[in-house]
Amino acid sequence: MKIAYVSSCDWEGQRFNGIVLHRELNRIGHSSDFAAADCSLKDEGVRCIGGPVLRFLNRVAAKAERRLSLQSVLPTLGLSLRRQLYFRQADLVHLQLLHSRQFFSMLQLREIADGRRPVVWTLHDPWVTTGHCVHPLGCPRWQIGCGECPDLTIPLAIRRDTTGLNWRIKRWALKRARIHLVVASKWMQQRLGKSPIVAHLPSTLIPFGVDRAMFRPREKGACRQKLGMPAEARAVALRWTPWNLLKGTEYAVQALEKLPSGLVTHIICFDSTSDMGLGSLRGKYEFVHLGWVDREEAIATALIAADVFIMPSLAETFGMMAVEAMACGTPVVVFQSTSLSEVVDSPHAGLAVPYKDSGALANAIQTVLQESVLRQTLIDNGLKLVAREYTLERYLKRHLELYETLLSNKN
Repeated sequence: MKIAYVSSCDWEGQRFNGIVLHRELNRIGHSSDFAAADCSLKDEGVRCIGGPVLRFLNRVAAKAERRLSLQSVLPTLGLSLRRQLYFRQADLVHLQLLHSRQFFSMLQLREIADGRRPVVWTLHDPWVTTGHCVHPLGCPRWQIGCGECPDLTIPLAIRRDTTGLNWRIKRWALKRARIHLVVASKWMQQRLGKSPIVAHLPSTLIPFGVDRAMFRPREKGACRQKLGMPAEARAVALRWTPWNLLKGTEYAVQALEKLPSGLVTHIICFDSTSDMGLGSLRGKYEFVHLGWVDREEAIATALIAADVFIMPSLAETFGMMAVEAMACGTPVVVFQSTSLSEVVDSPHAGLAVPYKDSGALANAIQTVLQESVLRQTLIDNGLKLVAREYTLERYLKRHLELYETLLSNKN
């Protein structure tokens, strides 16, 4: 079969942006092309969308779109896809991340997904169900047409309240588009069923997979040495994103403040090199700031070096790093009320504590570190869960089965 993937970027988020599927399909003898707005990989079949003129026009359109507080309506870069031979000849099109990099217009969906061939779209967040945000948190207005938005600053932020218009544009674009959706969690699948924009579209649940040759238990001391940490350290790892309220960094800070002195010595931080938001944690812990890391080897090393990984996200549709931590043999603690409690199979393979409860988060960290039997149970169950549900082989197999089903139904 010939597959054409479309995404905003080929290098950022390689563990979940579709590039893994592209590589695996080519490896086993299928034909796959990966079209991206932002390209840097030299892989065979990776193609940059648009030329210099169209990219200039796209920048103008993107600037106008920001001024008008529209989202994925005016970009022109995606228009070049229909002229590309690899795209025209594809048996199936698989859309990935479309609403970043301002390159793709939702108005194109009706033409791309007109029923002549199967079109699959992996939804990484609920943006398609809302008037502007990637996660509406507790706001229910996405179910009734948005408008009167209570918070325009939630990513993806806009200047003025055009949420009702953006919502209606999405509904119009998807009303007659023949698209099969893919989601990574039951939480997300249930949410789509409540959306007036996409509830009519079929969906398939395919959790992301991890490469267990890379993400696996290894000697903790050696991994700590690579990070410049002492072998006897007691470490907590987390995503340090104080600028992104959706990741719950403030609750992580509060929980770490509550921990008894000496229980934890080191904090391993992904994503940021900034000390912003540390507050009273300065002097209590040694910090290892990794910055934005997308290399699997570096991620695995840091996760293995930790004694516990906390992910107190306020909104998640899957939680890739939680799965990677379990695969590395590192216990995970998350908040309830997102997909994460489902993904870590709480309380068997990970612990989920009440939403926004920093005290409960601190207690869970302390419990995992101090109760060796519970800790080992979480490690063992986490490894079994990954082997059963979250392998790269299973991820590829389920996509191939979906592709073959859609292509056979077309014929």
